Amino acid sequence: MSRKHRPALSHPTPAATPVSPETHARQVLDAGRYREAVELYKNLLKQERRSEWLDGLAAGYAGRAKELAGKGMLQEALVVWRNRSSLCGKSLAEGPYLDWLLRTGAHDAALRLLTPTGDAAATVDADLETRLAAVALTAPDSALAQLAAESPLRRHRAAAQAAIAACCRADLADLDEQLRGIPFRSPYRDLRFILKALLLVGNDPAQAAGLIARVTVDGPFERLAAVVRAGVLPPGRRWLLALLDLDEESRHLLLEIKGYPENRRPLLLELAELARTGVASTPTRVVDLLLRRSRGLPATAARLCRRLLPYAEKRLAEYRNAFGSLGEAESECILALAAEVRGAIESSESHWLRAARLFSAVEEAPLQAALILRHLFDLIVGNEDAADYDDECTTWLKRSLELDPDDRATHLKLIRLHRQGQDLKAARASVETALARFANDPAVLLEAVETALAGNAFKKAVTLAKRLLDLDPINSKVRALIGQAHLSHARKQIRLHRPEAAGKELDLADEWLATANERSVSKLLRGLSATDAPATVLLREAVDELGGKLLAAWHVLLESIRVGSQPAGELRRAAPDLSGMPAPREVLNVMHAINALGKNESKAQRTVLDTLRAPLKRAATGDFSESERISICETLLLREEQGLLQAYANAGLQRWPERPLFVYLATFAKHGKGAFFAMSERERQALESARKKALEDGDQRTVLRIRDLMGPPGFSSGEDLDDFDDDDDFGDLVDDLPANPREVFNLLMSMGGPNEVIRMAREILPDSKFRPLERAAGGNRKKLAEMLIELLAESLANLDLPSFTASPSGGLPEPKPRPRSTAPKQPVQEQPVQDDRQKGLFDD
Repeated sequence: MSRKHRPALSHPTPAATPVSPETHARQVLDAGRYREAVELYKNLLKQERRSEWLDGLAAGYAGRAKELAGKGMLQEALVVWRNRSSLCGKSLAEGPYLDWLLRTGAHDAALRLLTPTGDAAATVDADLETRLAAVALTAPDSALAQLAAESPLRRHRAAAQAAIAACCRADLADLDEQLRGIPFRSPYRDLRFILKALLLVGNDPAQAAGLIARVTVDGPFERLAAVVRAGVLPPGRRWLLALLDLDEESRHLLLEIKGYPENRRPLLLELAELARTGVASTPTRVVDLLLRRSRGLPATAARLCRRLLPYAEKRLAEYRNAFGSLGEAESECILALAAEVRGAIESSESHWLRAARLFSAVEEAPLQAALILRHLFDLIVGNEDAADYDDECTTWLKRSLELDPDDRATHLKLIRLHRQGQDLKAARASVETALARFANDPAVLLEAVETALAGNAFKKAVTLAKRLLDLDPINSKVRALIGQAHLSHARKQIRLHRPEAAGKELDLADEWLATANERSVSKLLRGLSATDAPATVLLREAVDELGGKLLAAWHVLLESIRVGSQPAGELRRAAPDLSGMPAPREVLNVMHAINALGKNESKAQRTVLDTLRAPLKRAATGDFSESERISICETLLLREEQGLLQAYANAGLQRWPERPLFVYLATFAKHGKGAFFAMSERERQALESARKKALEDGDQRTVLRIRDLMGPPGFSSGEDLDDFDDDDDFGDLVDDLPANPREVFNLLMSMGGPNEVIRMAREILPDSKFRPLERAAGGNRKKLAEMLIELLAESLANLDLPSFTASPSGGLPEPKPRPRSTAPKQPVQEQPVQDDRQKGLFDD
């Protein structure tokens, strides 16, 4: 036969290995088929009574009993457990048998477990006695007669019952007496701590918590112990959840101990159910709950409701139906706060002003009106610089002082606002008003000193400062102010070519100046007060004391300008070493000095930096930390030093390319406010990537800065761009642009003239684009305006506006003039106010 047609050999299938009856029974038991396992083990025991087979049968009975108990079939479970005891020789008392007896109310049967006629092994089981302690207390005397006379359950029972009676009477002395009759190892031992803790829960929860901590969890008196454990929890979500976990009788006991009236308990349980859902209890939900349960609630509930109404203003009518009408002024306050919550600041302002007007009447609440006006100022302006407030805002503060003239903080705020706004006449008037009421107040005197210095009234400043030092001799700030006042007066005398008078002022200044740097500036001024050799020696000594390099040059140039000398000449005379590359610490010191300058010295700052620009640019590549470089860039940005900013920002971007802030700073430094017109598509994409990265990092300030830079001049990111999620919202804006953008600028020229075009272009174009055109125009402003129009029109013509409005950065809402910010501001240096809206809800 060929291989092709040879039949394949078949392999016989191996027969299954037989399983022994014992193994089969064990497998069935392990699989949880308890009824079948019981029958299998019974059959095995008919052959031979082995101990391991008895244990298997006992395990089968136990598993089956627990199955039945899990289904609520306790009586059936008890029968199976008794079969386990009788057929397998196991103790009835072990396992869950006792718990099942107690759950079915079979207390007598439970107590019989302790008698010799029941389970003999249980007569010496102290743990079983402890588990039956609560049953023994409530069982009839006849049920305990079967116990041995020496049984602790019988011997200590009377003392335990007497202790419970004393606790019910709140008789602490008798309770202590009775508890002494319960030994430490008694089955009733937990009562020694639970009963005393019950009496202390309402008045001393801390001591009650210490006592209940000594009680074993799941002991015989756990229901009572659970009441105490819930009672010692502080008010809040945990306490409410613990209350719900109690059974009805225990819950009633706890609320009785806590003293909650019957008519408030349904409300409390509703609050507990809300807490159990895990969903945050919103103000609206709490208001709805209070309104539903308003009958019988105390006045504190109505007050809480009023506190929450700004978050649920639509419930105002329901509130009036439940708790009564609201006054007109209070209604305005609620509506004002509701508008704040919504972010509708203008609406909030109008409601606050109406409320203040209603409260202003003498018979009403003038102090509350003053408080409202101060809050309104903080809402609109905040405690920032005076760049974002108007006369109406200061009127609110003045009016608040008319209503509440003893509010010192508002006096101080008004003085600072006037001084920051360069309105020194108003600042001096506010100082006089404050001093008339707070003549010897250190804070008011300090503001008076600052105001006198701002007005160059140096002698008056020194007089006020010395008066302040009499009250506060260790005030270092005042001592420094006196020294600075004398320095300022010395500068004035040098400008007037009075070297002797200047020397006297510098002598006085040296008595007050605390730092070595300040004393070096004093010496520098002595050197500038004359041009002879001794003065030059003093000048160079001062330069050496100031480091001899960049910082020294800064002070020489600045002080020369202040005293009216020629900066370049004085710098040559002082001879600081400006060769080489300045160290990072020198640059940081100069930045600190720039930040210390007042706004009125911006011209002097530019003059000084014109001279120091070269060494400062050389230092841009120095080894600065990230935070140091950011600090330098922020200073240069604030002072509008774009050239230097570009050098430091570019170096920062090269070192930390992933940092969105440096992308923004480098782009702004290169193009200025007109980056929208000037930047390339590549720069725009880099900015967009930086914006997304800043958004991921949570750097909201950089996100807003980039949005402003990517928008046209005048566009403010104060609007939430996320509200504009439909690109079609800006279709009209793009469609309305004329085909030739020159028409827009020509219209601007016809309306405002060349100067208006030049002014606008100067704000948005960087120097690198503006200066060459300015030089090419040769002083002809009309020609310059026309050249600028050509440049701007060409920039707009090359920009794909429809594509830009559909870009990931979002559309560009039409710029809106905003006389003052309507975004709410938080006053600086204020501590966060705790949210106590639910405080005192159930206090009478």
